[in-house]
Amino acid sequence: PHKMLNGFLRRILVLSLLLTLLHVTVESSESDIPSLFDAKELLHRGDTALSNDNTVDAIAHYEGGIAAMSINIKTKGPSKFSVTSLDHLATILSLHTNLASSLTSEGSHDDPPRAIQLYQTAIKLHSSYIGDLTDATTEKTMDSNSRLYEDCHKITAQSAFYLGMTFHSQTPSQLESAVQAYQYAISLDPYHWSAHANLGALYHDEYQNPDLAVESYQSALDILLQRDVEPTDAPPHPEYIWSQLYLRIGLVLNANYKKERKCARVENPSAKLDCRELAAHSFQMAVKYDGENENARHMLASVTADGSMKRASNDYVTELFDVYASNFETSLVSDLGYNGYSRLRHAVDRAFGGNSEQSDGSTSKPSSAIPPPLKKFPLVIDAGCGTGLVGEQFRNMATYMIGADLSEKIVDEAKNKRPNLYNEYYIGDFTELFRLNKSNVDLIVSADAFIYFGDLVPLFQSMDEALKVGGFVAFTLENVDEKNKASLDATKPDWRWQLTPSGRFAHRKQYIVNTGKQHHLKVFHYETLDNFRHENGVGVDGHVFVMQKIAESGDVRNENKNNNEL
Repeated sequence: PHKMLNGFLRRILVLSLLLTLLHVTVESSESDIPSLFDAKELLHRGDTALSNDNTVDAIAHYEGGIAAMSINIKTKGPSKFSVTSLDHLATILSLHTNLASSLTSEGSHDDPPRAIQLYQTAIKLHSSYIGDLTDATTEKTMDSNSRLYEDCHKITAQSAFYLGMTFHSQTPSQLESAVQAYQYAISLDPYHWSAHANLGALYHDEYQNPDLAVESYQSALDILLQRDVEPTDAPPHPEYIWSQLYLRIGLVLNANYKKERKCARVENPSAKLDCRELAAHSFQMAVKYDGENENARHMLASVTADGSMKRASNDYVTELFDVYASNFETSLVSDLGYNGYSRLRHAVDRAFGGNSEQSDGSTSKPSSAIPPPLKKFPLVIDAGCGTGLVGEQFRNMATYMIGADLSEKIVDEAKNKRPNLYNEYYIGDFTELFRLNKSNVDLIVSADAFIYFGDLVPLFQSMDEALKVGGFVAFTLENVDEKNKASLDATKPDWRWQLTPSGRFAHRKQYIVNTGKQHHLKVFHYETLDNFRHENGVGVDGHVFVMQKIAESGDVRNENKNNNEL
């Protein structure tokens, strides 16, 4: 989930920044040559067309403007353009930058993309001419040229910024070019908050450099929060952006806490602080500025062990996996070494007398072969089905199987990756699906989905309602590591669950056993699930439970009345 969150937020900060038209007000200090007059008129027409979402006409006008300015060719530097004034330079820079932006929004991709070439041309034109044209400024034209000089810098900074965004979305080999482009934009326009923010996202997500990431995010925040200078492209409602930046800072600090690093405030660098304390402050500020920031609210509860947090909200989980959908299996299985889905299937096989080999996950992996079915179930629900990793393992045990998930996008991935795996899909809260199938379900399977519940009582109530007497539920949950367990046992002997820094819940075995008893679910088979995935290079421990329903819902025995208490 930490990686998922990173992916989601980078999309917000990098790919959803508003594209701002470069409207340049130019004042001529000398008679305009016809080509310049025509070019400025075409620039205006292009801007008008683009503001009306008429990209085709905008591209035509911008290309016409560039052609008009290249009639009288005099070679200097990298271009074919004769640039004779700052007015001239501002116009040609705007035409190139706006044409490149239009081509990007239209989805035109050459190889290499023409947009990249246009951005680079604008940057080279600025570098070649700005010095000479500034030196030629006279006292008479000082005021107007000063404004044009500033315009040229800002237009070129925008070209560099959009060039950085284009590189950022390309292959990993282009990331260093993206860094250089963002840095160049900042050198020309120090108040370009978006360039600082996107640079932070690169350092955070791609280079795993927490120091530079926090520095860049904080610079973006400082620019937006100060009142002396208008930030470049200041958002009309900055609270949302403030919240996202504070969230990103908190994520970096929280990751450093897990690596046992210390942090410090800029104003007092010698005072070493717990990174988690500073992360909590950042998450609090994120929630303060945007009360609907579910990611920040969830992470705040994670680092502060908020007892009021009993489950991850549906909005949080949906958003998480909508963003994660396209890269779900690669990230989870390949990058994080996740094998809980297959180990759940083998545990179920052992529960029914099969001879699947058991693995602790530390030195060997369980067999990837799906065991033959020892038992067949008429109706199976895969709760939190994702892309179908678990469903594929249990398909041969099911006559009819429903895949249920909150995320429509990840269900679409399941349909693409494993067509016809499920007989039916349910998009929504699987506890509602359980209640819709009262006393009708033979087997519920779930791997890495119940970890978004802290309090298991509502979940177990819904499974009690859904399962037939004699039906089964097989699921995985996370456990705390031994060091954390010892601390919890010493400080809070009756602990039941803990919201971990990953944003997922870890559960105590006895709490699960007792909650099952309270809802007619008896442990049929249990296994530890050591090292079933990795988090920051460290193995994560968990449990596998296979439980059987032993009585009808509502038949609560007196002796189980208080068995939720530890």
